[in-house]
Amino acid sequence: MEKGFYKYYKDLPPYAKGALIVGGGFLLALAGMKAYKSLFPSAEEKKSREFVDNVKDEVDKYLKQGMKPTFADSQYNAFANDIHEGMRYAVGDDYGNVQRILLLMNNDIDVAKLIKAFGVRQDYAFGVPTGSPKDLITFVNSELGDDYGGLTRYRVDAVNANWKKKGIKYQF
Repeated sequence: MEKGFYKYYKDLPPYAKGALIVGGGFLLALAGMKAYKSLFPSAEEKKSREFVDNVKDEVDKYLKQGMKPTFADSQYNAFANDIHEGMRYAVGDDYGNVQRILLLMNNDIDVAKLIKAFGVRQDYAFGVPTGSPKDLITFVNSELGDDYGGLTRYRVDAVNANWKKKGIKYQF
């Protein structure tokens, strides 16, 4: 007596069998790509990870200097998630909210904690990963600064001007 998956598979019409094989192959290819990327990160991803690691050290330096963060750590995590959600879709991005959050940062430790909370994240287009995972500065610069041929660059420029006025050293 036949058992398991094969029992159901043999009773499927030919087009369904083909679709199942193609779909399974596609999922295997995606899994293979993900495994490869995790074993062999791109130079851009390595650079982003090193940047985030350096910023983690800067957070400690700022705390030792007596600099006070404006928000609780959990709020930086929420901000980082909101920023990622506001930029990770090919259609329906919320760049206005991203800019609003970035303008809330008041000093270097705020930005450093936000970069630390953001870490290195993947960009998507219609649910498909695009490019290498990026840190906050690289992600925002590529999405708001370079997106649509620089059409949204004014948002990054406004944040840079605001941060410069506040004495924040980080820039996009």
